[in-house]
Amino acid sequence: MSTGSIAEVIGRVESELARFWSTPDASGGEPIAKTRASTMNFVAVGSRAEVERLKEQTEALAETHAGRTLLITIDDRLAPLSVDADWSATCRRDGEVPICQDRVELSFGVAAAERVASVVSTLTISDVPVIVELAPGAPNVLGDQLAPICDRLVFDSAETCIERIADVARGTRAPLADRAFVRTFSFRELVARFFDDMPEACRSIRRVEITRSVGSKPDPAALFLGWMGSRLGWVFESRGPGAGGGGAPAAVGRARGADGGPIEIALVDGPPAGEPGWRRLDGVRISTSLRGEPLELACVRLDRAPGTVRWTMAGARSAEHLHPLGYRDETWVLAKTIDALEGDRLLRDAVLAAAAFSALNGGTTR
Repeated sequence: MSTGSIAEVIGRVESELARFWSTPDASGGEPIAKTRASTMNFVAVGSRAEVERLKEQTEALAETHAGRTLLITIDDRLAPLSVDADWSATCRRDGEVPICQDRVELSFGVAAAERVASVVSTLTISDVPVIVELAPGAPNVLGDQLAPICDRLVFDSAETCIERIADVARGTRAPLADRAFVRTFSFRELVARFFDDMPEACRSIRRVEITRSVGSKPDPAALFLGWMGSRLGWVFESRGPGAGGGGAPAAVGRARGADGGPIEIALVDGPPAGEPGWRRLDGVRISTSLRGEPLELACVRLDRAPGTVRWTMAGARSAEHLHPLGYRDETWVLAKTIDALEGDRLLRDAVLAAAAFSALNGGTTR
């Protein structure tokens, strides 16, 4: 571990890492040159507590996505212009070949944080992409500095408000990836499935009701509406507070469809999801029409089995199915945000539309 000025500490880190890589591995007896396993640079930024949690995930991630990891935070206990660094490297044997990877942990003083981009550029491996994750509690100064220099920007809209995500997104051309967007893929896919063989019903939507669990974390309805609106050409016009559970759902927002028709938006609070503060999508109900006949569509979690949804159509068409949503741990979710490139533009459009809805009437969607 080393603490001091940026130039002094980063120079020491570079020197120590260079010494490690140039020293043959002798753990198997005869010294053998080390092989660097580098598919990416992964830069995780967050609060001190969050960086500790991310350390565990990055260790698991390294089993399939080896590379250099940088864990970065701000520590106001340090001298303003100083940086604290700790580094480590590990090797495993793949047959006779030692496969190695390294990790650097950096805590910046408040003033030194403005130089984080140059520090990261110095320490990252030049021939592989730089993936930056803005974890919960990531200081704004770090996110604002790193977003323009990364090759992919990862965040979690279940933990970070959508307006902040949109602000950072506007400052980078890098593709975006969202842990929450990965977790809710099945919900979006099931809602999109309603319109697979009747796309004209998309243009006749006149009401959307979203139920989500109560909690202190950001509201998942914003991004879901942003996804629908950006895909279907909606313009959000107004937004108010959500409706509490137990009563008739109230209209809390309005959008204008691509055809100019009004779309009513209702947000309803459901029961807590279990984990403190956590919010999840519990149900989506859509009122539309097909060839002039009313059509009600619903994709709603079962009360006693919330990992399964009931998918129904009633009116112009009738159908009912049960679908498990599935579960993936956070290491898998993180790997998916890194690997899945097909939804990059879709997510950016959804984030910007969600932020536009959330910002109406000067509020935040929480």
